[in-house]
Amino acid sequence: MPFVPSYAVLVAMQAALVLAPGRPRRLWSSRVLGLAIPAAALVVGVVLAQVSGGASFLAALAAFATPALAAAAGWARSWPLPWLPAAAVPPLYALAWLRPDALDGEAAGMVLIAGACLAVTGIVGSLAPRSWLVAGLVLLVVLDCVLVWGDRQVEPTMNALQAAAPPTIGRQLPSLQQIDFGDATMGWLDFAAPALLGLLVVRRVAAALATGLAAGAWGLLLLATSPIAATPPVLAGLVAGRSVLGSRELSRLRFVGAGAGRRAVRQ
Repeated sequence: MPFVPSYAVLVAMQAALVLAPGRPRRLWSSRVLGLAIPAAALVVGVVLAQVSGGASFLAALAAFATPALAAAAGWARSWPLPWLPAAAVPPLYALAWLRPDALDGEAAGMVLIAGACLAVTGIVGSLAPRSWLVAGLVLLVVLDCVLVWGDRQVEPTMNALQAAAPPTIGRQLPSLQQIDFGDATMGWLDFAAPALLGLLVVRRVAAALATGLAAGAWGLLLLATSPIAATPPVLAGLVAGRSVLGSRELSRLRFVGAGAGRRAVRQ
């Protein structure tokens, strides 16, 4: 599939992740975790991909962990029928495994990663106050921009991650370390950021529309440069969806600033 419709599908999935309902269980309440976890996920992922054998390790980890996390999305988000995602995982995984080069196989992999991101953000949302998760999300976007446009090692690192082969069990397991659809590619955090955003706003529809429109416009940067950070559009969603924070809490977060995030690649 050509780049423009491929990228449009990924953008639509980002918007859909904002819409996904969720009511995380309150397991813990740590401000430090709320601020650190989103940014740490980005930094740790980049560092692991840069070390020798790191890309292959992440590819193997994603091949096994993604379906398990996707199956737990209903539980992590406190959905009324938590077993539904678990029931959908086996056929999706089989499709991604047996048809890795077909659009339906790529779509299945994309949905599995989206489900895994819903689960991970649901768990993260249960560990920290929402106000500090907002700060963590903004910090993630800032660091993403800094790494994508400020570190020349990020592009070859992400290319190595994309090319890494997962283990073989009869045949090679599906590549789930990045989201590949048609001629467009995004990273896990490009889906995790909007999934987390959906837990932080009160007007999810407005936030989803703003995120989708901003992401579509942001993608025009790919005409001039590639890769680009692909998480900045969630900031538009954060504003449009009206964060659950009050003005006092928002002023507490100004030190974080507003920047931009992960990556999208035109192949």
